[in-house]
Amino acid sequence: MTSSQSASDSPGWMPRGACRGEDPELFFPVTAAGPALTQAFAAKAVCFRCAVRAACLSYAQATGQAGIWGGTTQEERHAMRRSSGFPAR
Repeated sequence: MTSSQSASDSPGWMPRGACRGEDPELFFPVTAAGPALTQAFAAKAVCFRCAVRAACLSYAQATGQAGIWGGTTQEERHAMRRSSGFPAR
């Protein structure tokens, strides 16, 4: 959940996310290369043990979120949308 969202306007699955309690900055690497790759891998490791990963990924795809959501980067989600025939957000 981004720091600008409050619990009252978040989707119902969000409080069950494995990312709850993690540093939000972990999920927003500055770049997609170099040392930031280590940060992205660490964020994805949290996602991969998450019970609501699929809902998180769907939310990110539907709303065009930046950062790591559902175990994917924004670039990976764009590629998924292109390969499925949907236009990138």
